Amino acid sequence: MDVATFGASCSPCTAQFIKNQNAEGFSQTFPRAASAITKSHYVDDFLDSTDTVEEAIQLVNQVKVIHREAGFDIRKFKSNAPEVLVAADEANMSAEKSINCEKHTVSDRVLGLVWNPTEDVFSFDVSSLIVERILSGGVIPTKRQVLQVVMKLFDPLGFVSHFTVHGKILMQEIWRTGTNWDEPIDQNLLDMWYRWTELLPLLGVVKIPRCYFGTLSSKSLQNLQVHIFVDASEVAYACVAYLRLRCTEGIRCAFVASKTKVAPLKPLSIPRLELQAAMIGARLMQTICSSLTLPISKRVLWSDSTTVLAWLRSDSRRYHQFIGFRVGEILSLTAMDEWRYVPSNDNVADEATKWAAGPNFNPDSRWYTGPEFLANPESEWPTKEERSSTTTEELRPVYLHRHLLMEKLIDETRFSNWNRMVRAMAYVYRAVAIWRKRISAMHRGAPLTRVELQAAENAVFRQAQAETYPDELALLSNQATMTKASPLYTLTPFLDDHGVVRMGSRIEAAPEASYSAKYPIILSKHHPTTALLTEGFHRRYLHGNNETVHNEMRQQYYISGLRALIRKTSRGCQVCKIKKAIPQPPIMAPLPRVRLTPFVRAFTYVGVDYFGPLEVKVGRSIVKRWAALFTCLTVRAVHLELTHSLSAKSCIMAFRRFVVRRGAPLEVYSDNGTNFVGASRQLSEELKTIQDINSQCASTFTNTYTTWHFNAPAAPHMGGPWERLVRSVKTAMKAILDCPQYLSDEVLETVLLEAEGIVNSRPLTYVPLEQADDEALTPNHFLLYGSTGVNQPEGPLSIDGEHLREGRALTQRIVNDFWRRWVLEYLPMLTRRTKWFEKVKPLEPGDLVVVIDEKVRNSWIRGRILDVVKGADGQVRRATVQTAKGILSRGAVKLALLDVKPGSTSVTGDDHPANGTAHGRGDVAVTGHTGT
Repeated sequence: MDVATFGASCSPCTAQFIKNQNAEGFSQTFPRAASAITKSHYVDDFLDSTDTVEEAIQLVNQVKVIHREAGFDIRKFKSNAPEVLVAADEANMSAEKSINCEKHTVSDRVLGLVWNPTEDVFSFDVSSLIVERILSGGVIPTKRQVLQVVMKLFDPLGFVSHFTVHGKILMQEIWRTGTNWDEPIDQNLLDMWYRWTELLPLLGVVKIPRCYFGTLSSKSLQNLQVHIFVDASEVAYACVAYLRLRCTEGIRCAFVASKTKVAPLKPLSIPRLELQAAMIGARLMQTICSSLTLPISKRVLWSDSTTVLAWLRSDSRRYHQFIGFRVGEILSLTAMDEWRYVPSNDNVADEATKWAAGPNFNPDSRWYTGPEFLANPESEWPTKEERSSTTTEELRPVYLHRHLLMEKLIDETRFSNWNRMVRAMAYVYRAVAIWRKRISAMHRGAPLTRVELQAAENAVFRQAQAETYPDELALLSNQATMTKASPLYTLTPFLDDHGVVRMGSRIEAAPEASYSAKYPIILSKHHPTTALLTEGFHRRYLHGNNETVHNEMRQQYYISGLRALIRKTSRGCQVCKIKKAIPQPPIMAPLPRVRLTPFVRAFTYVGVDYFGPLEVKVGRSIVKRWAALFTCLTVRAVHLELTHSLSAKSCIMAFRRFVVRRGAPLEVYSDNGTNFVGASRQLSEELKTIQDINSQCASTFTNTYTTWHFNAPAAPHMGGPWERLVRSVKTAMKAILDCPQYLSDEVLETVLLEAEGIVNSRPLTYVPLEQADDEALTPNHFLLYGSTGVNQPEGPLSIDGEHLREGRALTQRIVNDFWRRWVLEYLPMLTRRTKWFEKVKPLEPGDLVVVIDEKVRNSWIRGRILDVVKGADGQVRRATVQTAKGILSRGAVKLALLDVKPGSTSVTGDDHPANGTAHGRGDVAVTGHTGT
């Protein structure tokens, strides 16, 4: 935008923003001028004052420079110092437009006020106010004409408010008579109209100095005080403010501003009107102190109303809202010690609220110079304050509420067990009885009797009912009628012989029902006593079915929402938490690297497990054999070895046979079987000495075999790849072997190899249906280099070098094709998780857990987590647990967390790598107009 758009709602804001934004750019160069532009501008008018002419000239020049940079041409300067006008090149213009109110020449206004720069005073132009036709004695003005004259008096600072307020009072009286706008005013109001208009010409002699204290510089204003006088009458209330300065020339007072308001049409008491005057006085004080840049050392507010001063000194909450709110606002703007009493004769504000002899426009009158006592030292100020009691009609009524209060003998919130609380209450009653000498002190150590326990229970019930239903208990005690608003109205309650509130019954004639069943005790579900009672029943019936507890409790007590309370108690019971604790498996983790590595030799990454025993016949004896299953974690092929025992020695020999036939693996994964642990240890020791047995075998072992990894104990889910294949091998063996006779070792070994072939011939992907000659990808494609194990390659093999190279390339190409199919067809099948989809609260060191095993639940042991193991995805998969039987290592799915301490809700975790499943001052004044 290049210009301001007049008429738009945003135009004033836009103009001020641009003006201030431009001034901020010169805050470092011309700080005084920039501050004057942002703080001393009203729309496009500029008003400011300085102590010297030189400062004024410098300020004008800098302001003009700043505005000129933004394209603003500030002009029409006026000043009481001609040197400033000469510097601003507007001396001739100022001479042509000089202000002379006495000769009735045309005068310029400064924000609506008439200012004479020559005399440096404010005055009033009454030429526009005197309308001969209206003010002539022979014409009765209408309501509209009266308002026209009253509203022509523009006096924002209240220089003549002690006169203008009576014009407003006259207008209010006209309004009260119900006169229409173009109807003449009543005859009884003409005297008031003539009396007020006779003083209008005298406004032309009013001259208010612009400077508060003349030629005094701002440095001399060190002992400056603000005094405000407030007063009210039946028709108006007002306040007037003065500045009091103690300097070397003596004590000087200056008029600052005044504020007047007519009393509302609805009649108010004089004290309330005085309070209204005090409120506008406090507001005027706040406005003066926030607007003036002069250093104020003291603030004083004067009132001749002892009632208002008493209200300010007392608690505002004692009075009605009208008094309380206004007292609160006054005390938020001023302090109580700033208010003082002034006699009515010395109260200057009295001139605005009462007509008396009429307003005095003499510049030396007390309206412009302040009361006489302000010119005296503070020791001679009015100090005698006639105190009077506040009006009683403004006090709030005091209501007496009768409340039945029972002192609590014990605090039920300090107990966690119902029986313990009842016994504590019984001992309290016994102690009271001993102190009152109702029973002998010999009973002090005796066991509690049934009578004492029953009395204690009744006392507990009375205490709970007195806290929950005090009004109902008071009505029942006085045998009064229960109100419909009471929550017990529909229960027809009554007091029994022990003072306990019971529910009225319709089964009084039932001969078999007990007294408690006919008239159950009424309790609130929100009281702590009821919670302890429910917890006691929950314990008594051994943390059993909630319906059992509900059935037993409703035979003696009436508790609304009892089922919900029982469920809440069961959820908060620690025994039930432990009893119902179940593991929360972490989210299934991504597959490990060893399951996803293509283009490697089969059985590079191996998982091993045993299954059996398998019974065979040796001679006339029946002996046990076991099968060792080696599976390739990448292509899912299996290799089976027959073993004669579960010893580490037999495991080592089976492992050697596997290495000779399939090659040594880089990594081996298994569970924590003793044979695997022993074999791993012995193989690592024998690697150093195997050179003297077979150099080629030793070289193979030394160069290829690296590490053996073990799953967490009692975590079969971490061996998912081989556990599933064990089942597949068993299924194949059942299909091959269909005879009840015992096998020999030779037959069993043959059966294992046949089962191995069948399992290795299983398809890893879905069988293609597009072409009949296509075949599914199987583990044998990687073991036999292109054969499923059924069809053998045809054609002779060439032995010359060229054909040999071609055959090797052909074989390599076939293998690569199989691996590409493995990546494209098999790997996408492993993407989706099959279970454990949600993140759960992770296990942390210090958590209490239950270790899950295959035995009966009651035999599960508890422990505290010492450390946790995380995987690559940050999930906790394994933990070390301190138990009574020692330190155990278990998977996260075998640990049930006990909710006995607050824990964090962050989610972390881990997985085993082989697991297929996972978790205004101064003497010189300057004004200007930008001309926009």
